[in-house]
Amino acid sequence: MTWRLFIDSSTGVDVDPEWDLALEDSKIEDQHRALDGSRYVYKWGRYRRWKVPVSFVDSSFRFHVNTWWLSNAQLLWMDNSGSTDVFSVQIVNDSIPVGGYVKPYTDLFAGVIELETF
Repeated sequence: MTWRLFIDSSTGVDVDPEWDLALEDSKIEDQHRALDGSRYVYKWGRYRRWKVPVSFVDSSFRFHVNTWWLSNAQLLWMDNSGSTDVFSVQIVNDSIPVGGYVKPYTDLFAGVIELETF
């Protein structure tokens, strides 16, 4: 299953994630209990988060992803397998997303790209 991470139709990369690709939906809410036991839940919003492990990617892929992370670029994320869903995302890693080498290669890289909708 190939995904596309891109800024516009001419600038993007195809992502072939490892099998442990994870989607984590989160919601922002407050919950309160009244003295009589009543429960009140206030949902303020929700967001999606993907953890996308990649390996055997080339230096061009690494350059684009790490540059977008460094500049906090607003990106688009979509499944290329026929889905029409497109998500507005940013790369939210604490450290560089694609920074490791795939042994024994010096021209192939690996990492985990963390994406969140905004």
